[in-house]
Amino acid sequence: MSTRRVIKSAAASGLKYKPIHAPPPPPRPKPKLGPILIGGTLLYVTATFVSMSVFKSKSDTTEGINEKEKSSSVTPDNFDTSGVWDNVAKKYDKEIGWDEVVMGMGLLRRWLIGKAKGDVLEVSTGTGRNYDYYKPDQITSITFTDRHPSMLNEAKKKFDNYHDKFHKVFFETANVEEQHSKKYDTIIDTFGLCSCHDPVEALVQLADQCKSSESRVLLLEHGRSHYDWLNRLLDTNVDKHVKQWGCWWNRDIAGLFENERVKEKLEIVQMSRWHFGTTCFIVVKPK
Repeated sequence: MSTRRVIKSAAASGLKYKPIHAPPPPPRPKPKLGPILIGGTLLYVTATFVSMSVFKSKSDTTEGINEKEKSSSVTPDNFDTSGVWDNVAKKYDKEIGWDEVVMGMGLLRRWLIGKAKGDVLEVSTGTGRNYDYYKPDQITSITFTDRHPSMLNEAKKKFDNYHDKFHKVFFETANVEEQHSKKYDTIIDTFGLCSCHDPVEALVQLADQCKSSESRVLLLEHGRSHYDWLNRLLDTNVDKHVKQWGCWWNRDIAGLFENERVKEKLEIVQMSRWHFGTTCFIVVKPK
């Protein structure tokens, strides 16, 4: 007998047909946040450790350093980094590209550079690693400077792919620590304070180039950590790192803003620190 006939017979006999309902599915188990947080933390720690190990191994492979040089302290007063930058310019992007991916530097660059607007100055441009993150519709003009012609030449070559996106673009060989007369709405320095001769003087000069109280100086820098064990690692390897990469990676970047000359010129709007405190994301304004 068909189902339809059964239903009709039931109706004729006065029985009410009640459709059969399947039981509701059991609720989905809630995700356990503990393993997720632990896994994320382990990934973060691992990424930072791997990156630090990569930097250290690069420093340790430096050739041509005799025992006397190893025992001497390298300072901006006794070591000119120009030769270092000339040596690494053509291979710079390839050498540090993976390190930046592992440490999420692209995202930090994007957050920072996206704030640029008006007449923009980028100092210590290097090979032009920030090009992808600018918003051209916010920018009236942009000037790229670097002290080292070899690095700036690489930046110029790379910019061929970006010409159509910007209105007014200038490239200048210039030292961030020297006085300049032109004023800007936004000034950017990414990983430049670690390699200049005098970072305090550099910040003072950047402040003096701000056009108004609405101007902003955007900084992404690396230096000392929150943790002593990591600072010891940075201090131990700083000489080798300078000779390989032209960078004093153990400078106290956050501490620069406690210097009286800097405090007279600049006020912190925003600061956050990443990678155990070694990476500083800083927005400041002129006083």
